[in-house]
Amino acid sequence: MRDPGELWNLRVRSVDRARKAARRAEPEGLHDLRVALRRVSATAEALGAKRVSRDARDLVQSLSEDRQIQVDRQLLARIGQLGYLSPDAATALAARWEKLSERGVRRIVRAADGKTLRALLKDMDRLARRKAADAVERLERARVKAEATLENSLEGKDDDALHRYRIAVKKARYLAEDLAALGVRRFTSSIEREKELQETLGRWNDLRMFCRRLAESRDEAEGRGAVLLAAELERLLTLLEPTIGAVRRAAVEASKAPEVVPIERKRAVRRVGRAGPALSGR
Repeated sequence: MRDPGELWNLRVRSVDRARKAARRAEPEGLHDLRVALRRVSATAEALGAKRVSRDARDLVQSLSEDRQIQVDRQLLARIGQLGYLSPDAATALAARWEKLSERGVRRIVRAADGKTLRALLKDMDRLARRKAADAVERLERARVKAEATLENSLEGKDDDALHRYRIAVKKARYLAEDLAALGVRRFTSSIEREKELQETLGRWNDLRMFCRRLAESRDEAEGRGAVLLAAELERLLTLLEPTIGAVRRAAVEASKAPEVVPIERKRAVRRVGRAGPALSGR
């Protein structure tokens, strides 16, 4: 595929397919929709379609909380299976989070059927029919710029910096895949590394946000006098601290340029980075 218009057609098909899956409340429908929209935003920004990029990004952000509750519920189920919470505590927490999820389902359906998303699909369809002789050049410039933001290690950086880096990795990877789809292969060697880095940062972020919700649930339990539940959640938060630290260190190590990280250290990173999947939805 070398026609830039076909790239937009691919984006339209991906968003529409994910939109329908989200509307049917399929397990990964919301996740797939947000990924498809992120790709649209990255492509549109590079190609100068600012409104399309903004609308796609706004839709992603509007669905962030709903996606997070899905991830949190998956992690809670694993926590319960591993015996880190008593059955009573796990059941109580699951019931409260299920109510949040039910409200979210309605928001997801509204977004999937909403005017903004339908207008976005129409805008992309129009872009697919336009001549864009400089599309590859624009995508290459955007990719080089995105790549430059990934050159520095995350060593010593705070959580906000890690979060911004995670978003930048996604953008760089999506642009490289756009270019590969258009026949430009010089960035493809970075795609696999960026995918692995994205997944490691994703595990860290999932656990970090999960613990934030646990802390909110602990405070809520304390406020309504559920002392035993609050104490159990506090113990769980303490138990999870080393796991989050390990996954965070793996992400920092993985952010270092491949030529700088010795082979032995890279292998260790992979081992530590996979210490979290038992507690991760990825």
